[in-house]
Amino acid sequence: MNKKKNTPAYAAELRALAEARLEDKSSRSASKGHGTAEESQRLVHELQVHQIELELQNEELQKARAELEAGLKRYSDLYDFAPMGYLTLDNDGAIQKVNLTGARLLGMERSRLVGVRFGRFVAPEGLPTFNALIEQVSQSQARQVCDVAICPEKSAPFWVHLEAVASVNGSVAVVFSDVTERKQTEKIRQESEARLHEAGEALREADRNKNQFLAVLSHELRNPLAPITNSLFILDRAVPGGEQARRAQAVIGRQVGQLARLVDDLLDVTRISSNKLKLQRKRLDLNQLVLHVVADHRPQFEKNEVHIEHCPAPKPVFVDGDWNRLTQVVGNLLQNAAKFTGPGGDMRVSVSTDSETKWAVVRVADTGVGMAPEMLARLFEPFAQADTTLDRSKGGLGLGLTLAKGLVDLHGGTITAHSAGVGRGAEFVVRLALAPEETVSGEPVRPRTAAPGGRRRVLIIEDNIDAADSLREALQFSEHEVEVAYTGPAGIAKARACKPEVVLCDIGLPGMDGFEVARTFRADNALKGTRLVALSGYALPEDLQRAQEAGFDQHLAKPPSMESLEEVLVSTSSQW
Repeated sequence: MNKKKNTPAYAAELRALAEARLEDKSSRSASKGHGTAEESQRLVHELQVHQIELELQNEELQKARAELEAGLKRYSDLYDFAPMGYLTLDNDGAIQKVNLTGARLLGMERSRLVGVRFGRFVAPEGLPTFNALIEQVSQSQARQVCDVAICPEKSAPFWVHLEAVASVNGSVAVVFSDVTERKQTEKIRQESEARLHEAGEALREADRNKNQFLAVLSHELRNPLAPITNSLFILDRAVPGGEQARRAQAVIGRQVGQLARLVDDLLDVTRISSNKLKLQRKRLDLNQLVLHVVADHRPQFEKNEVHIEHCPAPKPVFVDGDWNRLTQVVGNLLQNAAKFTGPGGDMRVSVSTDSETKWAVVRVADTGVGMAPEMLARLFEPFAQADTTLDRSKGGLGLGLTLAKGLVDLHGGTITAHSAGVGRGAEFVVRLALAPEETVSGEPVRPRTAAPGGRRRVLIIEDNIDAADSLREALQFSEHEVEVAYTGPAGIAKARACKPEVVLCDIGLPGMDGFEVARTFRADNALKGTRLVALSGYALPEDLQRAQEAGFDQHLAKPPSMESLEEVLVSTSSQW
């Protein structure tokens, strides 16, 4: 079909032509009284052709309309059911149009949203960001994006990503989608990165503490070794039993005791940190316990020229605790005060009760060097030291207060430290639960060491020749009959020959270790009744457990005191 004939102008032109011809025909008919048949037929034919053309145009228009309506429906479906919310906002931020997804995200019916300000749904903390986005879109006409939290009408808040752009009519088109999961992932990632950073810092701090501790440990172990070495040199040259020899022996005794305390502190910290330290709880009077501890430490305060004041409670203060471990707590606090209180200073120890909270309270206060706030914050951490000078005149591994806190925690109590600042003294406060009055049957007796006495046949199995021979000579001073073997097999053979009542056996023997020796003893009918005592530097909780499982009756950590050895020997039935 000719494109020109499809146009409205052509249709109007055709109609005008038809009307002109009708008028012309009418005129001729009027003048002549008749018209030609040919002209009438031609006009009818043209009119019929034009009618057909109009019908074809109408069909095409109907088809185009159907296609347009189908396209509009597809667009409407895409708009309404798109996975993102679509909004059109006027200049005041009110909603002019919204798709179904947007209405669902906002928690309201679409009809109710028209005219409502979109800012109503933005969380208060996100409103400045949203308002700034709308203002930037209006000014720059460029696309702007942001993330804000949305608070729907009937559901929990969630995060959306907004994209806004200006429309030609001055309105603002907004696309928004739920990005809560992405935000949560980002938050988890940020938290993980923060935890990783903290862990890295903690690891670096732990490494610094480890290096510092190893340096301190080396210093503290070497300090006692120097006077011991000097004293041994003196003993080689001094008159036996003379004043020089006695002083040298006293120095060796003190320094060996210091070494033993260092090792004990390390072991106790390990046991507490691994939750393997067991308390031997009994009802005890804190007044009596503190009295004994103060008496034990008074010579140290007198030597340092520090005046110590003891203020007991007016009546017994009973708690359910481990006498030895609480003695260790109070002793560590007194030693700490003695270190950091100079000559002429004062120290006060008091015991009281708090009837309101049902706590027993022990306070140790001094007028010493005090502490800075940053030191107070990490005072009870392992290896924390107030004395960081190279000469380390105060000494110690920095474990005393850590041990005190760990032991008090095991008792269910608390320990706190207070100081007004550097140079203004310090106070430590220990709080323990009072024992119920109805369960108190009387004042406990302070544990005492059994008096030595009675000869025993003893076999020492030890591969360190100096340790074995010196221990033999020490026990022989108490008139015990002592044999020595330097290997496991030799010890078993000697035991079968001399039938000892007590065997002191090292664990770390070459070849056949102490555990295997114990198992051999228990499997031998002639030896299985012998009292076996593990004497070893392996003294962690798992070492004690292994020793018990192997058949040892008891475990003593090296170096044992002669008093503890005598306790073991005296408690063994004599076969003399």
